[in-house]
Amino acid sequence: MIPHRRTWKELPSDITAAHRSLVTALRDVRQCSPRRQADIARDAHQEPTTLSNHLNAGRIPEETLLRDFYAVVEKDASASGYGPLPHTLDALLELRTQAKKKHCECCTVGYPAAPEQHEQQPASPAVTNPELAHARRLRRRARRREIASPQKRGGAPVPLAEGDRRPADAAELTWPETEVVAGYLADGRKHDAGFLLWQAGASYSAPGIVEAVGSCRTAGLDEAAEAILINVAERTDRQAVLNIAAALGDAGRHEDVTFILTAAMRTPK
Repeated sequence: MIPHRRTWKELPSDITAAHRSLVTALRDVRQCSPRRQADIARDAHQEPTTLSNHLNAGRIPEETLLRDFYAVVEKDASASGYGPLPHTLDALLELRTQAKKKHCECCTVGYPAAPEQHEQQPASPAVTNPELAHARRLRRRARRREIASPQKRGGAPVPLAEGDRRPADAAELTWPETEVVAGYLADGRKHDAGFLLWQAGASYSAPGIVEAVGSCRTAGLDEAAEAILINVAERTDRQAVLNIAAALGDAGRHEDVTFILTAAMRTPK
């Protein structure tokens, strides 16, 4: 549980999707400490201006500074009884690695490695299952960060006006990255959209996955929602996958439960 919400500066529009995801995650972690930022910085062996720079996308933190910052906030959160941090240290280090890489439209630099040898396995009888075949196609797209733009829409999906929404729809339009993903897709920036969806599927908690998938579905971004589920299915922590499937079931998203479990059946262990 986050002790309080801070008011953050708006992130620069010219930073990459990977850098944006890293800063967003760092801010999530920082909010788990009730102490002043200057005190956190001092205990993390850095100047307050340095930490502020990291949290406002001025610079990408060095690995040692990121580790020290995480350790301090984790200790503060534990002492205050706020529970585990919203992101693991390994997830932050992976985000930092991606943020340090340069991007271009003709390669996959800046995105997680996707060993293609898994796709060369002999065909299984389960491939005759249409849902399983669909999951495999989406997995290949997700690994290449190629998410299709929603059809029959001229641009980014626009949520319905408040008076036109069902209450359930309004509750689902809460994932803040929905508009960012939709905007990237509308601009043809499929790799950037794919990175955000990978980050969500690889590191979000069960409630966060339910929120992100529901928001994408409501906005008409069905392939984006399924890309998140594909990345969840590829987590090495199988219990976490089951927990997320259970949370989706509790939220009434039974088709998504079927999808994630079907996808997990084909995920190499």
